[in-house]
Amino acid sequence: MKITDIAFRKMTFSFNEPFRVAFAVIHGYDTLVIKVETDEGLTGYGEAAPMGFVTGESLDTALAIGKEYRELLIGQDPLAIAGIHGMMDARYSGNTSIKAAVDMACYDIAAKRMGVPLWRYLGGSSPELVTDVTLGMDTPEAMAAKAQEWVDKGFTEIKVKLGEDIRTDLARMRAIRRKIGPGILLRVDANQGWSVKDAIRIARDLEPLDIDLIEQPTPDWDLEGLRRVRDASLIPIAADESCPSQTDAMKLCACADGMNIKLMKCGGIYHALKISSVAEAAGLFCMIGCMGESRIANAAGMHLAAAVPNIRKVDLDVTFFAKGGQVSGGFRSEGGRCLLSEKPGLGIEIEGF
Repeated sequence: MKITDIAFRKMTFSFNEPFRVAFAVIHGYDTLVIKVETDEGLTGYGEAAPMGFVTGESLDTALAIGKEYRELLIGQDPLAIAGIHGMMDARYSGNTSIKAAVDMACYDIAAKRMGVPLWRYLGGSSPELVTDVTLGMDTPEAMAAKAQEWVDKGFTEIKVKLGEDIRTDLARMRAIRRKIGPGILLRVDANQGWSVKDAIRIARDLEPLDIDLIEQPTPDWDLEGLRRVRDASLIPIAADESCPSQTDAMKLCACADGMNIKLMKCGGIYHALKISSVAEAAGLFCMIGCMGESRIANAAGMHLAAAVPNIRKVDLDVTFFAKGGQVSGGFRSEGGRCLLSEKPGLGIEIEGF
């Protein structure tokens, strides 16, 4: 099998309401969808959703490099995924979102070639999983009300964005727990917003609220600080921005309890599998997360999570509060419960592309 062409399309998605995190207010996102065509008539879809302060890319740079990769990869075997990554890495370092797009398109083709859904191609035995849904930062009262709205929609796991002053953050969490009661799982994501001392202090104050984990409490570069927080906290500590690659994962084995894998951040499924293996060997759990992706990349992350036992926590929720685009399929959901498609590959369909 040979790649005969790679096509590109920009898509725009908007949130139903602004979404605030520790470092930005996000109103929506632009994404770059790719279609890889082959001489056997099989087509694979992928997606690049760059986020400059995480991946170091913009949509324009992803498209420019994607066009160079098109010239590089035409005539190559899409099933030779390790070799394709080697070729992309040899041309450009970093630029992980466009690499992730090519990667997931190749996995889509590989699973279609076998006639099975991607979760089964990757070794999974069940197409079912549960994802959390994320709350952006607001007043304690507004966040508690929004949490209850999601619970009423059938979600049983909620991740809460924090990372401002710890008194306000603690008030937010207390208000949310009071509102939704004890039966809903709560996670915290500080997006690097706290100092080491503040992270240790609020971790202790959060213990009575039965928190599942605290994600990236401190700056991504401060691994020693992350280790100090982990050692002082009874709540598990997960790294996110500190873990863009399997090399970083190896360093984090001494600093955290778990790692958040994001396809855009690591460069796709091929590298995500390596990160999970490093974490599993060291006894750390993984979660799978997202940034500004559409249903395409979210479906790819779900297929991966359904196949890899050490990916125990799922944070693939953008499609629940974004609108736009012409993407369908991949999975269906009821509340946070998701059932992956039985169609070959990702099971994704894109109108007019």
